[in-house]
Amino acid sequence: MGFSTSTERDQLYQRLGEIRERVQQLSELMARQCEVWESDAREWQRLQRHKHDLAEWLVDEATNDNGTIVEPRVDAALGGEPFVPCTIRTIVNGKRYCLTLVSTCYDVKEI
Repeated sequence: MGFSTSTERDQLYQRLGEIRERVQQLSELMARQCEVWESDAREWQRLQRHKHDLAEWLVDEATNDNGTIVEPRVDAALGGEPFVPCTIRTIVNGKRYCLTLVSTCYDVKEI
């Protein structure tokens, strides 16, 4: 590969340097973004566990030992909670339930 002038060679090296710098910037950006995604994924998993635990508690409060709903409205006392799921579908002890937020209470029905 021959260059007709040293100016062409210098321009090529300059362009190559710019490309390497851009690749480095993008690599750093990807690393920072990966940290954010991992943090968001951990938070999402935490919220999913919270939702699952809340659903189990609500079903436990609303049903008797046979899983029959005896209290169709349970006050979850979620005031001030940063994450309040509006509808939860869950299976507890082999029975399917739909929990729907109504004010600060959930209506519980077997589905």
